[in-house]
Amino acid sequence: MSSIHIFTGPPGSGKSSVLAELAPHFRTVAEPARTVLAHQRATGGRGTGDQDQALFVSLMLQQCLRDQQRLGDVPGPVLCDRGLPDLLAYAAYWSLPDGAIRDAIAAMPRPQTVFWFPPWQAIYAQDAERTLDFGGSAAFGALVREAYESLGFSLVEVPLAPVEG
Repeated sequence: MSSIHIFTGPPGSGKSSVLAELAPHFRTVAEPARTVLAHQRATGGRGTGDQDQALFVSLMLQQCLRDQQRLGDVPGPVLCDRGLPDLLAYAAYWSLPDGAIRDAIAAMPRPQTVFWFPPWQAIYAQDAERTLDFGGSAAFGALVREAYESLGFSLVEVPLAPVEG
């Protein structure tokens, strides 16, 4: 059975960069939001944060559940760019119901470790999918942290340091 480790924090805090460095050595799972957004944009779908937030969150939940299902029997550590509790932050951000997310969290195995990447203005950059300014990103990050802590997770804070190849 796999041991799941989640990398979380506000957008643009370095999670994906660290995971890219670790990917040659560990199994990794991509961020559900980016996966969903890429598919929705490619197919002309409405499940994006700027069009239909409820559909976007629902599609991310489906993506997370598919990812979790694929990991069930994978041996060794698996590093995930975000986890199910992150979806509670999206629901809170858009004032959406979160019952289905909470049910999924209750039914899934708890991750072994949750690594918290704090807001880091020096590396923050907006892109086509990351449209929040730094303040908005930090505020969303606070919702993410609150979601994990409300579920009783202890977060391991990652120091602000460059990724060395």
